Amino acid sequence: MITDAAIKNAVHSHHLFAALGQGELEQLLGSAARIQLAPQETLFRQGDVAKRFYLVIQGHLQLYRTSLQGQDKVIEVVREGRTFAEALMFSQQASYPVSAQAVSECILVSFDSEIYLGLLKRNADACIAIMAAMSVRLRKDLNEVELLSVQNAQSRLLLFLMRNLKRTGDNQGVVELDIPKRVLASRLSIQPETFSRLMKKMLTEGLIRECRSAIHIDDIGQLYASANIPLEDAQLQATAMPCERINILTLSN
Repeated sequence: MITDAAIKNAVHSHHLFAALGQGELEQLLGSAARIQLAPQETLFRQGDVAKRFYLVIQGHLQLYRTSLQGQDKVIEVVREGRTFAEALMFSQQASYPVSAQAVSECILVSFDSEIYLGLLKRNADACIAIMAAMSVRLRKDLNEVELLSVQNAQSRLLLFLMRNLKRTGDNQGVVELDIPKRVLASRLSIQPETFSRLMKKMLTEGLIRECRSAIHIDDIGQLYASANIPLEDAQLQATAMPCERINILTLSN
């Protein structure tokens, strides 16, 4: 049961729960649980029975799949305020298609999928509101498909930088990395050695500067010109949402 007022507010403000009535919300929270994870601690593994979904209150998790060869591929990095595994209950998928592991110290809320579905079946207005919100998110996720499947490794990295860039001047900016580089490389479908080579090349050429977890770009136009990507094209593609997640709506075992 969740009794913490701050967590209750975070739950109620999320699009999956905002349309629920107070009584419905209390019923859902009555079966919910607060979970705290240490860095690198596993929440569930690929193939585990999927009876619950989660909201991140604090920290970051990575969702990853393990290939038959034993290689891990990061599918999504889930940040504060995001939910995950909710799509499985709508598709009635019995097991998790990914593993979930904390990147940093995390606080989560775990919800009973069956109880949540029962509430929705009795509240048509809530269903419609949730469908509308999820449709918007799905359209945004289409940009991620293009990013990961069409562009080459260098272009994916550059577009990630552009989409997460905070402007500090007309032609300057900074990207704050809140996840380890190895996780980012996997998230962008770039081999670790390739990622390191690309970063070293940009550092050597003076295209970027690194300071702890920040990547500084002193000349954005020069950075994109180095890869023969017109700045105008990069800016156009960067109008999409930041490169934060790929939904697991359609993932299967």
